[in-house]
Amino acid sequence: MTNFEELTKLLEKNAPGAYMAAEMTENSYQEKYFRLGAGAHNTYSLSKSVTSCAVGILEHEGKLRDTDTVYSHIPDLFPTGYDKKWETVTLADVMHHKTGYGPEANIDIDAMDFWADGHEDFLGHILSLPIIHEPGKGPFVYCDTNYYLIGIVVERVTGMTLYEFLQLRMFNKLKWRGHAWGTCPQNHTLGGTGLFACIHDLCSYGLMLSCGGVYDGKQILTPEWIEKARGEIGNYGYGFTNSPDGRWFFTGGAYGQAVYIFPETKRTFSVLGHDMPIGMINTQIVPLYLE
Repeated sequence: MTNFEELTKLLEKNAPGAYMAAEMTENSYQEKYFRLGAGAHNTYSLSKSVTSCAVGILEHEGKLRDTDTVYSHIPDLFPTGYDKKWETVTLADVMHHKTGYGPEANIDIDAMDFWADGHEDFLGHILSLPIIHEPGKGPFVYCDTNYYLIGIVVERVTGMTLYEFLQLRMFNKLKWRGHAWGTCPQNHTLGGTGLFACIHDLCSYGLMLSCGGVYDGKQILTPEWIEKARGEIGNYGYGFTNSPDGRWFFTGGAYGQAVYIFPETKRTFSVLGHDMPIGMINTQIVPLYLE
């Protein structure tokens, strides 16, 4: 039985909410649909790693660096009376979820009514908050709005929304088939969530990452950026989580949307569904891909 057959067998037995799974190498692709449904699905927080790729592309072109401060790119967007400590917050701090503010910064469109909360101006809400912890060194405060803020910076640098920029610079090169990305009321890309993609799309994304940023002969990201973005061993990077042994890494979203990346063998697999058994996949399937 192949590794992919083992994966689908595990999902058939333990994941009644599974939608689909797929595996891709440089020379092959296979997928399994467990039930009929939409072609493109919400990837939730998997969106964050995709957003970070825009920073990687722009850093390679010399248009920004992850060590830049947010303020240096959008000084005119800060409200009167903003906390001056914002001027020390870097893009890396934001992507590591160590911006320095508290959990009240989060606007989770999947679970919150931002109209009722009076937070329909996402950016105004974020930039008006005080920085209460030392940026980059304070507690890990996981927020969708961190990657929304990254999208605003990308928009300022490129003159395009985050979604428009990645459509041209990554999605088309990966030959994505069907996708969409939600926006705030001011039409800025959500960044931290809300990216809808097909299972084949996610596999081409994972394969590109496993191949040092190359897909179909085109260099999309640099190996150096991928190494930085995946994070230190056993830790969270820029929307990715590195494995405890450093041999594979992962990006995922709510309810078990996931892309697994195996650089040693240039392989990837993806799963989409509801309440997916990620723990079982990590302990029973991932080791097969490391043999």
